[in-house]
Amino acid sequence: MGCCNLSARQAGSAGTGQDEGELLKPGRIRMWSNSEGQSEASIHPKDPAILAETEDTAVLWGRTREELANLLITQPISGWEGMNIHSLGEIIWSSLVFLRSYCMEEMCECYVVLSSSHLLILSVDRTKAAFVYEGLLPLVGMRLRKTASGISHTFEISGSMIESRLICCQNSADFNMWVQHLQHQIKMANTHRPVSPNNNISFLVPCDEQWKKRELMRHLLCNTILKWEGKPIQHLGRIQYLTMVQVASGCMGDSEERLLILFPEDLLFLSVDKDRTAITYKGKLPLNGIQAKEKSAMLGRLQFEITGRLTEPILITCSTAEDYEKCLFYLQKPEKILDHLTLQPPPIIPKKSRQHQ
Repeated sequence: MGCCNLSARQAGSAGTGQDEGELLKPGRIRMWSNSEGQSEASIHPKDPAILAETEDTAVLWGRTREELANLLITQPISGWEGMNIHSLGEIIWSSLVFLRSYCMEEMCECYVVLSSSHLLILSVDRTKAAFVYEGLLPLVGMRLRKTASGISHTFEISGSMIESRLICCQNSADFNMWVQHLQHQIKMANTHRPVSPNNNISFLVPCDEQWKKRELMRHLLCNTILKWEGKPIQHLGRIQYLTMVQVASGCMGDSEERLLILFPEDLLFLSVDKDRTAITYKGKLPLNGIQAKEKSAMLGRLQFEITGRLTEPILITCSTAEDYEKCLFYLQKPEKILDHLTLQPPPIIPKKSRQHQ
C-alpha cells in the first residue's frame, strides 16, 4: 500500500483537532468477552488465504486500507481533540490490532495508524461502524522491542514519557510491516527532532497569557520531557495551574527560572533551555509533604516559601499578583489543612451524672 497524505485532503467535519495524548483514555476500551466468541486462538487467523492480504483486501467493515484512510480524514472521529488530523501528514501504515497496556488485564481491539511522527490509536465501535479516539503517541523517544511471549506476532512499544504497550498483529505479514515501518519512522523522528513542527516552546514561554498556558499544558502532555523520572506525566492527573517562576534554594545559590506545575497531588518543576527548544525535568514534590508560607507581598516582592520534611526551604518568586495568589490558593487549600487536623470526639457524659438526671 502506498502512503496516503492526510494533509492533501479536506475533511467534511473533523472538529477542532486532537490532543497528542500519551495515554489511552479510560472507559473506551472494548474488551472481548465469552459472549462475543473471541479467544486468544481467534486473534490470529490460521487460514493461509487470509494471511495473503492484498491492496484490495477488506480490513474492517468491508473497507480496504485505502478506504479506511479516506474515512479518517472525511468523517468526524468521536473524542477528537487538539491538533487537526491533517497536520499528521501521510499515513505510512495502518491495521487492526489487539492492544494491551500493563494496567489492563485483557487485550482490546484497536485500529492503529502510523504517520511520519506519531502513532494514532483508535478504538473500534462496531455497532456504529466508527472510530473513537484513544491516544496520539509521538515517535520521538519511543522504543520498539519484539517480544518472546506466548502470543505470536507481538511487539512492545515503550518510552520515558509513554506507558508500555503490547501490540498484537493478526498475522506475520502485518507484524513484519509494523516492525519495519515503525523502527524506520522512530529513527527518522529522533534524527530530525530539532525541526519538529510541534516544537513551539519559544512561542509559549514565558506563559504570560491564558492561551499560552493552555497550549503549554497540551505540549507537556504530548511531547518528550528530557531526563524524566517516575510515572508518566499523564498519570499525575489534571494540571491545576502552571506558571513561570524564579526558584532559589540553599543548593542553588542564585535564583533560576523554572516552570512550576501544580497537579492534584504533586508539585512539578521543569526548566526550559536558553534557546526555548527543550524542556527538562528538575524535580517533583508531594503536596501532602510540603507547606507554603507567605513571605512578603510588599514592594512588588511576590514571594512564598516551600518547606517540608523531604526538601530544604525553597523560595518562589512570582512575576504577577495573579500567579502569586493562584499558587498559594492551590498550595494552601482548606481541605489540605483539614487533612492534617485531628478531630476530637464529643465528651462522654459520665454514667453517674446521667443517673441523677
